[in-house]
Amino acid sequence: MEINKAQIAKIHALKNQLKLSDEEYGAALEGYGVTTSKDLSYEQAADLIKKLVNLLPKNLRESFEQRRKDAKQKYDELGIRWNEKLRQHYATPKQLRMLEAMWMTSNRVEHKTEEAFKKFVKRISGKEKLEWLMMSDVRKIKKAIESL
Repeated sequence: MEINKAQIAKIHALKNQLKLSDEEYGAALEGYGVTTSKDLSYEQAADLIKKLVNLLPKNLRESFEQRRKDAKQKYDELGIRWNEKLRQHYATPKQLRMLEAMWMTSNRVEHKTEEAFKKFVKRISGKEKLEWLMMSDVRKIKKAIESL
């Protein structure tokens, strides 16, 4: 399986947090037989991320791990929902996390904030709140982010 954009973003965020020099970063990549993170496999990237997280000072490592746990749980309180009037499902928590991750990791997004993401979603879908998105809206927003 190929590396994904979220993994590339995590690797670079960790590289910056650790203040790794280009030589140190290059040496880490050489251990996987590549010269750029984009050439890593999904599994290699996961392994590198784990190793880089372990290099963080304890307080930063705990903060990083807590953010990861929080991100997995984000929107879970919404659950799987059905709109009887419209006869269709609302977007699932997993879909909402996917859209937000696409926004936050896109190279073409200038303002990678939750507020900017919500404004973008409103402009594309017309919905004031993320929890009001329908599954059909997810496709439109995904396509809009990809075409930025």
